[in-house]
Amino acid sequence: MRELCEQAKLNGRLALDVEFIREQSYIPKLALIQVAVGNTCAIVDPLEVEDLSPLYELVTTPETLKILHAASQDMEVLYWRTQQSPASIFDTQIAAAMVGLGEQLSYSNLVDRLLGVRLEKDESYSAWLQRPLSDSQIEYALNDVRYLLRLHDQLTERLERLERTNWSQEECRKYEGLDRYTRDPRTLFRRIRRGNNLSPTGLAVLRELAAWRDQEAQARDKPPGSILHDEQLVDIARRAPRSLDDLQRFRGLSSKIIERSASDILAMVERGLAVPEAERPQPKRGHRTSQNEKVMVRFLDACLKALCVREKLPVSAVASRNDLESLVRRYRQGRLATAGSPLLEGWRGELVGHVLMEVLEGRTHVFIHPQTGEVSFSPAESEA
Repeated sequence: MRELCEQAKLNGRLALDVEFIREQSYIPKLALIQVAVGNTCAIVDPLEVEDLSPLYELVTTPETLKILHAASQDMEVLYWRTQQSPASIFDTQIAAAMVGLGEQLSYSNLVDRLLGVRLEKDESYSAWLQRPLSDSQIEYALNDVRYLLRLHDQLTERLERLERTNWSQEECRKYEGLDRYTRDPRTLFRRIRRGNNLSPTGLAVLRELAAWRDQEAQARDKPPGSILHDEQLVDIARRAPRSLDDLQRFRGLSSKIIERSASDILAMVERGLAVPEAERPQPKRGHRTSQNEKVMVRFLDACLKALCVREKLPVSAVASRNDLESLVRRYRQGRLATAGSPLLEGWRGELVGHVLMEVLEGRTHVFIHPQTGEVSFSPAESEA
């Protein structure tokens, strides 16, 4: 492995993929690491190789490009081991979207479309922690990196031809942000389904319960949902039991859970109820969109789709409806309020954001060809 990492440094790039199992533990269990350098593909068994530091150092160094497909979960798994953000990532799925091949294209479909190679998918949900690995598992794992370098070559050429290299680099830099991998125990309650329906008092209790569950799951190396389900946390936060008798009346709380965790649960309820009223979290309420704003959003949505058709990009890779609603709200608050809007920054601003803003301001007109239906945009004529 050390020799492969040294060769990757010399080559300037490394194809990488990892297999992991996350259903049984707090931290996903790393089961297999696949790498490709030059013409060499290899599997590293993390259950056998004790020192993986050469690879981890490579993942976090900016001098060597790491090429992955749909890198999000792989980067999360590796962050748990390095406690450092990755650097210099090229995600072939992101690059494929940028060159108009479609959003969230699977690895096998991308290999088929660009290289004409059909890959088997039989081992997608394989038992990767089981040893020994079967021949089909090994072949499947090697295929996950075997074609990444060739994909990188082709996608890089297309990005350069379309002058979208910076777009892909900007999107891939999202993997370098620590906020992506770290989580604040005090804000976990905001991720819990149906939690926002609680009162401020209930939310204060839920905040304590969610932080406790995460700490308990980490200590026991269990998935948080195996400690208590989200629905159970919300139910406890709503009803705020004050005694063991109260807790035993909850449907779905097994005697095992009560025996192990009753005192902790009741302590978290007490702690949440003791939060002063002024410090209790408030439910997040969505912005009430006026009829005029709804019309503006629908119009911008049509403009956005037309721009994406012209550039052969999936709409969802460029902007969401929430992005459009935010832009409309900011626009109505005044020009200065639009500063910091994601749609006006980076490649999105260059491609669509500034055009949409000019449409809102009346500085760009929208035309629909009567025969072809093609939508075009042109500067408004200045008044004499």
